[in-house]
Amino acid sequence: MAKRISRINFVFMSIIVAIGIFLSVCSFKIPFYVNDYASFAGAINLSYDIGEGQTAVFEVKPTSSEVSTLTDEQLIDTVEFVRNVLSMFGASYSQVGLEGENMIRAEIVESSTSESLMNALSDRQEIIIRGEETEEATKYDISAQRIKRCSVSYQQTSSTSSTYSFGVLIEFDDLGKSQYKELTEYVADNGNTVYFYSVDGEQLGSLTEITRAVSTGYTFLPQESIQNETDASMFAVNVMMGSKNVKLDIKENSVSSAYLGYNSLTYVVISLVVAFVIIAIFMIVRYRDLGLLAMFTSLINIVLYLFLLQALPIVTLSISGVIGCVVGFALTVYCHTIVFEKIRSEYAKGKKIPLSFKLGFKNSTLSVVDVSVVVVIASVILYAVGFDILKSFAIPLFIGGILGMFSTLVLTRVFTKWYLPLNSTKASHLSLKKEFANED
Repeated sequence: MAKRISRINFVFMSIIVAIGIFLSVCSFKIPFYVNDYASFAGAINLSYDIGEGQTAVFEVKPTSSEVSTLTDEQLIDTVEFVRNVLSMFGASYSQVGLEGENMIRAEIVESSTSESLMNALSDRQEIIIRGEETEEATKYDISAQRIKRCSVSYQQTSSTSSTYSFGVLIEFDDLGKSQYKELTEYVADNGNTVYFYSVDGEQLGSLTEITRAVSTGYTFLPQESIQNETDASMFAVNVMMGSKNVKLDIKENSVSSAYLGYNSLTYVVISLVVAFVIIAIFMIVRYRDLGLLAMFTSLINIVLYLFLLQALPIVTLSISGVIGCVVGFALTVYCHTIVFEKIRSEYAKGKKIPLSFKLGFKNSTLSVVDVSVVVVIASVILYAVGFDILKSFAIPLFIGGILGMFSTLVLTRVFTKWYLPLNSTKASHLSLKKEFANED
């Protein structure tokens, strides 16, 4: 009965793995649905060293005619600001850096909005928030410099209106938060409307039905003329740029060819398949049935890897990311060898196969956890302090550290328990040998 249950378990798991592999690499049309299924591998965001990228070069200029040059601190701050804006509005993988004395080069993964996003950085919209419908300055005016962050939002244009509009949700810094509270306190008693103006005097929008002071530090700038989220995102970038005391004059905005190209990814995949076959041969020759179990676990590991790479929004796969995947997979294989060598050692001391399995996992758990935790910590440090290429390497490495520990200590342990009813006495099927007689 136990053998039958084990066989059923393995057959059922094999079906699950086969479905996982199919979903990982095969694309197909979905009935009664507009979009096709792209597969896990096909849905992974690719970096511009594999696919195409959008490259833009900006000249950084001061907004005030009284200032002729910018300090190094301002330039570095602008680079960081541009990097954050690109990340915030859809560029999951970017490289931004200084080029020459006052030029910034930005590269992002090519998408449908890449060109527009780069252009939006050069089209600043400096706004003034006031409590009266006038082009003249007032006591409660809030300048664009008090804006800390912007995001796209779709909400009511007033608390009583049934009209919704795309617009920009504005977050103030601490001083701006205090100023907006004072402004809305004034507005609540004088007209109930907050107005948004450009520095040129053009009214950009208004927010009505303000009946009390707002202390949250947020406000909403509605734009009824904007009909979609993409245009709202570009306008939000304009407003963000208007909060800086610099302007970006775009000198170049073009699609850049891949450094390595899709063919290189194909070659990498072929190399990985060959490496997997070589590793499988080694594991099976050395550990026999245990090696087969390890490779079965590795297939599940690969499916989970591909799923997480396409599911996590922070992942954009570059060649350095592929290397991270390879290292992560190698970690899984290494963790299995730690466990299997412990099992061989226990059997060599005279233990029976079931007890050797149990003690092998027990005595190797700490070693596997130590190795995996070191890899996870290293990947976190690389992501925190590294530049974009290192971050692309760190994320798959982090996933590999977690999956390596999970695969070895959970999946393979379960599979060995299923295996024991099928073979608990034939050591030759597991490449186990006794080195000396059991004294017991």
